[in-house]
Amino acid sequence: MDARAHFARLIDLPDAAIPLAEAALWIAAEGRPEVDVPAALGELDRLTESAAVRLGEARGLPEQVVRLNHCLFIDERFTGNRQQYDDPRNSFLDVVLARRIGIPITLSVVYLEVARRIGLAADGIGFPGHFLVKVAAADGEIVVDPFYGVVLDEDECEVRLRQVAGPEASLDPGMLESTTQAAILRRILGNLKHIHVSRSEFDAALRCCDRILMLAPEDPIERRDRGLIYRELECFGPALDDLDHFLSALPAHPTAQAVTALRRELGARVRHIH
Repeated sequence: MDARAHFARLIDLPDAAIPLAEAALWIAAEGRPEVDVPAALGELDRLTESAAVRLGEARGLPEQVVRLNHCLFIDERFTGNRQQYDDPRNSFLDVVLARRIGIPITLSVVYLEVARRIGLAADGIGFPGHFLVKVAAADGEIVVDPFYGVVLDEDECEVRLRQVAGPEASLDPGMLESTTQAAILRRILGNLKHIHVSRSEFDAALRCCDRILMLAPEDPIERRDRGLIYRELECFGPALDDLDHFLSALPAHPTAQAVTALRRELGARVRHIH
């Protein structure tokens, strides 16, 4: 099977059973035949062994998290790419494992995989503007920012929120709720899509849209975005189909008026061609 078929097979599983790292690696493998998925999974196994040794006889969640953070952020030197945040390699899990540098979502995948493999109850948090993880125990939970390699308390989470949402924003407990495996994969693909669009790499952006729609087939916003990408690729028939789906589903959306005007333009072009 090719990378797309492997990805489809994995996301067809119940959400909790989706092997997150493997699915992320098949995202990285589409269009990149050099990706060695088994080797990358083997590196995660090695990281897990190192983390297990570092945790040793740690007692209690705080000490376990401190030791896991030391393993990943000090011993193994994983860190956020602050200089080249929009480098697409930051979204390819195999490259992140090799270079030890990435963006919040891919570094969080590494953290989640290792934490879960050593028996910690770890989940992703789709925090506004900056993906986080949390590790839970019976008496509470600890929030970790893998991009900066630090633990965050509620006040620090609110500071992060205000950096992206404005000085009046306040932290809502729902912002720290666990997210699904599918949502994590979708966020990886969404980041890649925006990078490719910004570089006018529309074929690659289209591949991202297609895989996002495998995860959420009827999402009208994603159908709108794919329609706009089809327009750039001069695939006017598919563009019209996607834009019509969006307008039918969300006729009052703030972008609906602009999309309607674009749809008229495309319809005229199609009639002229025929």
